[in-house]
Amino acid sequence: MNKDRVINSDYVKSYCASYTNNILDTTFKESPYLTGSDLRKLCSPEQINYNLLKAIFLQWETEVNKMQNPYFDHSAPAVQNALKTYMQVLSRNIKLDKGNLRPLLQQAVEETIYQIFCPAYFFENSLWPAELGSVKLIELAKLNRFIKINGGFLSELIAQLRKKHQEEMELSQFRYNLKNLCKEWQGNWESEEPYIFAFSKVVALHQKSLWKDELESVYKEENPKNINQRFTKDTRSLNDSLQTSQTTLADRLNENVDKLNNIRKSLNINQKFRFINELYGGDSTEFNVVLDQIDQCENYRQAMDILNGKSSLRSQWDMENEAVKEFLSLVSRRFSEPGPAFDEHPFSAK
Repeated sequence: MNKDRVINSDYVKSYCASYTNNILDTTFKESPYLTGSDLRKLCSPEQINYNLLKAIFLQWETEVNKMQNPYFDHSAPAVQNALKTYMQVLSRNIKLDKGNLRPLLQQAVEETIYQIFCPAYFFENSLWPAELGSVKLIELAKLNRFIKINGGFLSELIAQLRKKHQEEMELSQFRYNLKNLCKEWQGNWESEEPYIFAFSKVVALHQKSLWKDELESVYKEENPKNINQRFTKDTRSLNDSLQTSQTTLADRLNENVDKLNNIRKSLNINQKFRFINELYGGDSTEFNVVLDQIDQCENYRQAMDILNGKSSLRSQWDMENEAVKEFLSLVSRRFSEPGPAFDEHPFSAK
């Protein structure tokens, strides 16, 4: 593992959205709700399921803390036993619909990616909620049962803290101990390869796209802050390009400089995820179907008929959105014809 690599958070978020949509669309075909037993076998890698359950557990802990009342002895054994029983009963009666599960699952997928590819960052920033301030060793040990990937690291950290008799500490002190152990742990993190394969069985996970340094070595742009700029040859809007161009539209079309033989093959990873998320609500299936149909069209008008009639979200597109403009320009270039990319409204009456 190259410690100098910096993860590409934009790609990770796009990937997690697509992965989540794929899982939800498949899972909720048979039932409108999922139970606790469903969650335990929902995803691969399995760590995603444990991170999902961890999120539910932490929310439950927050709710329990809200129940504290100065007029009652919450530390009494009878109260603690009753609370434990209550939690066990609730854990066997988890019931989540698609809308409630989506943000939890997407966060669980993202945490798992960091847990695999940036474990030091994960343990420092994602394991313990920063809003809790101090870290209690007994609570940290409870979380340990949810950590399956690189779980040996957390077990070792807990063991070291117990030897120092540090049962509770400020978050800054906890991170200091964690960083010291990370330095010793280099080279002991689990291999990434099995998990790349597991992720890719659902949605292809591209290793090169995960890292900013590798992307920047291929796509060198003047402004490295904007990930989209690294994936486009011209960062100006299409209208700006047309206004400043010194060649006519006919010249460009005759030269076939911009002609695309296949839209799908022309897309880079960033464009694909951007179009899926911004134009098709994260539905990769619909996007791919429409794309294949457009690539099989014989002319531009047929392609526009596809967008008008078989693209269920097209009526919601904002024509000032850069993703819309970029996608429609690709359609125009596919057939080397003036179209929406050249100021013709894409959904005008036939």
